[in-house]
Amino acid sequence: MLRRIGVDRFGLLAATMAGQGWNESIETIRVSGLQPEFIAGGCRAMHDGDGWERVLSTLERAIDAAAEIGAPTVCFTSGGSGRLSWEEAADAAAERFAPLVAYAEERGIGLALENTMSIRSAMSFTHSVADIAELARRLGVGLMVDLCSAWQERDLMQTIGDNLDSIRIVQIGDRHVDATSVPNRRVPGEGSIPLDRMVSEVGALGYTGLIDLELLGPAIDEEGAESAMGRGLEWMRKYVP
Repeated sequence: MLRRIGVDRFGLLAATMAGQGWNESIETIRVSGLQPEFIAGGCRAMHDGDGWERVLSTLERAIDAAAEIGAPTVCFTSGGSGRLSWEEAADAAAERFAPLVAYAEERGIGLALENTMSIRSAMSFTHSVADIAELARRLGVGLMVDLCSAWQERDLMQTIGDNLDSIRIVQIGDRHVDATSVPNRRVPGEGSIPLDRMVSEVGALGYTGLIDLELLGPAIDEEGAESAMGRGLEWMRKYVP
């Protein structure tokens, strides 16, 4: 599908690779001739709860897989705070992720912390770019800036500019402001987010790194991934510097 729509670089989910089998996924990617840019893993565990052994094991396997397929980055979310305060959850995250950060450094893989919408609090307590920048500094990792989640953030472009050297990926995707479910993305230009302006502003700050298009949800499923991604690619060719 990626070849048919003219894409040669892509990112993928750790959950997809685990579900299909890590070794099988790695072999498929190796023979594809396409360039994997990142593996993304969501931390579905609370910092005052259980499940962290599984989460960290999956992320460690994702780091190994990234090294095997030549993907430079593994992205992850902060995990939920549970009943902890933001500051308490950040302290717990710094302790929990420290061995993973060291392991990624040993394998030569960069890590990037991703922001999420607050409705996704089960997998993240860092919903703004300012939040991930603060926690990422403590962890010693980079940033994956999701504009779809942060587009209404105060002083967003100032925050992005202040952390430009730490940003490994900028992610885009559109959505309707009245949507109350997730995931529920739209092809860029068909939702409420002024992505054309925002992508231009990010470029004007001097960002020249990877811009990733994430499309998932019922509208994408109904249209079909190939059609939606093809149209999204055309939008990117027009607006992404």
